[in-house]
Amino acid sequence: MRVPSSELNRSHVRRLMIKVIFLLAIVVLFLSTTTSATVLYTFAQSAEPKYIVENGKITGLCDDIIDGLNKELARSGISISYKSNELKTDSEIFDSLKSGEIQVFVGFGVNDERYRELKYIFMPLYSIKELVLVRKGESKAVMAKNSVTIGTIRASLSSDDVNQVFKKNTTKEFRNIAEAIEALDAKKVDAIFYPSISIRFYTLKFPEKYEILNIDGKKYYHYIVFNKNVPEKIVHAVEQALRFMFAQRLIDKIISKYKMQSYMLSGDILEFVTIEWPPYEFSQSGKIVGSDVEVIAEVFKKLGYRTLFYIELPSRAIQRMKSEIYDGVFSVWKGDERDNFLLYPDEPISYTKEVMWYVKSNSKNLQDTLNSTNTICGYVNGYAYDDKFWQIKCTKIPLESDEVGFNLLRAGRINTFATAYETGKFVAKELGMLNEVSFAYISEQKRPQYLAFVNNVYGSYLARIFSQELTKFKMTDEYMKILSKYGIER
Repeated sequence: MRVPSSELNRSHVRRLMIKVIFLLAIVVLFLSTTTSATVLYTFAQSAEPKYIVENGKITGLCDDIIDGLNKELARSGISISYKSNELKTDSEIFDSLKSGEIQVFVGFGVNDERYRELKYIFMPLYSIKELVLVRKGESKAVMAKNSVTIGTIRASLSSDDVNQVFKKNTTKEFRNIAEAIEALDAKKVDAIFYPSISIRFYTLKFPEKYEILNIDGKKYYHYIVFNKNVPEKIVHAVEQALRFMFAQRLIDKIISKYKMQSYMLSGDILEFVTIEWPPYEFSQSGKIVGSDVEVIAEVFKKLGYRTLFYIELPSRAIQRMKSEIYDGVFSVWKGDERDNFLLYPDEPISYTKEVMWYVKSNSKNLQDTLNSTNTICGYVNGYAYDDKFWQIKCTKIPLESDEVGFNLLRAGRINTFATAYETGKFVAKELGMLNEVSFAYISEQKRPQYLAFVNNVYGSYLARIFSQELTKFKMTDEYMKILSKYGIER
């Protein structure tokens, strides 16, 4: 049977159309896979061991972090790639980020200018501290000098803090840490002031040449930063990749690889200082425990952070917060002087009332007793007290601790002892004298106690997210169990 030519033509057209559609599908698939891939360009910084160039290849601690990010970002079709293998200075990187020559940088500190000009992921990569590098065996000589010549790195954040460490100094600026090291070797400077990550690197690489000066350096963080025009969805994807690395403890492993454990911490670790103040915070069997300790740890755990706690004397704890050694201090009351260097969340961590304790067998008309200069009132030196306490006319004597106060009260060497109610109740119970004493309120008003943060950009962020999560946590059974565990009356 002969097929009409018109039918053959229609069959040919159909086959042709199928081929065209198939080819278009391939083209569309190719275009969709290629155009959906997003490359964020970056530079490497002239700051070993963050970035190291060996045989034309970039390596280093931050390069390892980029590798970890890229493995996770591959799921989203995003990658971070070097624009060149040339090491750049801090100022060059900042200018390139602002102009859009590069879109991202891994391992940048934050100050007010950078915060205004760049876009940040507020979950830091890691924390570091400022250190001073000197020639081997010259620590004492440098500390004894009337005026020290310090090498700093141009445009680095640490260069702004050198006057806090050395009151009398002359600074010499260098383009990068390598140039500063050359000057130190040539004895053109007495020391180098720079972040711990690079300072530690040189003492590891040349232990016979350098040593670290024993000082308390300011703590600050390095972040992933972006050009302002990078879309939020891209920033969010990178943040999720970073959080995955924290969850897998990958940043910890990278820090250990470079032997930096004593000089830097993974960015999901926060450090808080407090004092001996049971039942809110106190040391027990080598651990720091207490109601506020547990609340802080649980709230930040829900936010994706780990917490470390340290106990200091009251005056030292506050002083170290002024120097920004820690991320926060608790449990503190607001005060005019503290407001200059601390940031408070909206939500207090706990509340307390102040009371005067006295031995029941010696009780008289307490009000008359307190308003006599013959009455001796003990208080703990360094603690903050309500204004009403200072208005009482009794003779006030500072004491070393709550335990000392109660023991002197029992011995009759003081007439009354001022504490927060829950603290006094806890200590009296521990000393087996709770039934021997009674109390009168200094003020009936509950006074809020806070976890206060360092007064900087990151501290402001932490105060906000902590306040929000703490408010929610206080509505849970978990919170009530913590209070019950430490015998705290709500």
